[in-house]
Order: sequence, then structure tokens, then C-alpha cells
Amino acid sequence: MNGITVTGTGSVQATPDLLHLDFGVEVRSASASEAYREASAAARRVLQAVDDAGVPAVRRSVRGIELRAETTWSEQSVSVTGYVSAHRLSVTIDDLRTASSLLESVISAGGNHARVDSMSLGFSDRSVHELRAQDGAWQDAHARALRWAELSGCTLGRVQEISEGSHPVPLRAARMEIMAEQGMPIEVGTQDITRTVTARWAIAGE
Repeated sequence: MNGITVTGTGSVQATPDLLHLDFGVEVRSASASEAYREASAAARRVLQAVDDAGVPAVRRSVRGIELRAETTWSEQSVSVTGYVSAHRLSVTIDDLRTASSLLESVISAGGNHARVDSMSLGFSDRSVHELRAQDGAWQDAHARALRWAELSGCTLGRVQEISEGSHPVPLRAARMEIMAEQGMPIEVGTQDITRTVTARWAIAGE
């Protein structure tokens, strides 16, 4: 079947407006009940800090609660050396300007038991940026098809086939810095959201 097949690419730069923070507390003790009790108390203090920061309940969740024994192995036996209890929490922050102060409050409330597991940036509505990237991909594909038709001396007919693709792109260099009066700065970069489209046009008159 005769036709012109091209692939177009569209990419937009967008600044994330959400921060996903995974953190918790972890306590080691000689007693399982003591480890669990201290971890629970530390977790309550951390949750209170989150409350005081004004993070709504729908923006936070418990990821897990853990209680395990720490052991050492010898040739003849296994010995329990202590117990570890951990409470893992997740919070989504809408106002990135508060991120640094919230993180500092969480660490202060948890003390030496505080743990920060991960921090990632995201979008409240990624689809808006994806639609812009799709528009760019289609315009690029159409322009390429017209160019090949011009070079080959033919005219584009109707579209016969369309398939979409995408690929992730890492965060670019930081463009905006969020600073609390005290605490660690959190820098927010721009992310490339890219879409590709492969389209096939018939040649008019064939």
C-alpha cells in the first residue's frame, strides 16, 4: 500500500506543583513492646506536626507498621539482639512553599527516630501538559508528512493510521528554589513531558 508514514514529537516543559513525601519513625529497643510503644509515640508526634502544618487528612496516609526482631547467627543457633518498630507515612503537599518547613517540623517531632525515605515531585493535573505535548506531536507529524509529499511531488490524502507513544525524560536543571526561613532548601525543576505520534497518510489520487 502506497503512502507516507512519519513520526512526530511534541514536548512541553512543566513545573511540578506537588511534592510527595515518604517518611516515618524507627525505634530499636531490647523489648518488642518497648520498641512498638516508643515508635507509636514518635509517630503521634509526627502526625501532630503534620496536623499543625495544615495538611488535610486526604493528603496523608499510613504506608505501613513494622515490628521485627534483629538477630545474629552463629554456627549453632540464632540469637535475638533486639527489636525494631517502624511506622511509615506518606504526605502530599500542594503548597510547595511549605515543604521545607514541614520537613523540618517532622524531623524535629520525630527526633532521632525520624526517617525520611523518599521525596518526589509531581503534577496535580498532568493531563493538561500531556494534551499540549500531543498537539505538538501531531503538528510535527503533519509538517513532516507535508514536507515529504512536497519533495516527492505528490499530495497528501486522508489519514490511514495513527499510533501514539511517549517516553519519560528526567527533571531538568532547577529553575525555582523554595526556601524556608530556616531549614534545607528544596529546589523544583522543570520536567519535559514528551509525546510521539506515528501517522500514515494515503497519497491523493492513488
